[in-house]
Amino acid sequence: MPSYSKLAYTLIIAGMSIFAFERFGLQAISSNGTPVHLNGALMSILVIAPVVLVIAGCGVFMVGRMRRLK
Repeated sequence: MPSYSKLAYTLIIAGMSIFAFERFGLQAISSNGTPVHLNGALMSILVIAPVVLVIAGCGVFMVGRMRRLK
């Protein structure tokens, strides 16, 4: 497996796992019926970080594939 594929795979898995942990954590916190209010900056980081990691993984894979086709 080429090194760019390993890096892309790692970035995508990291982004998806952060998203899954975030959803699991928010569900566990709000399971007692009371609404949970998080800081806006923290919520932005929890939403943006997984998306950025997945997009970075896709970008690494595409650039690595294009460089390999030359």
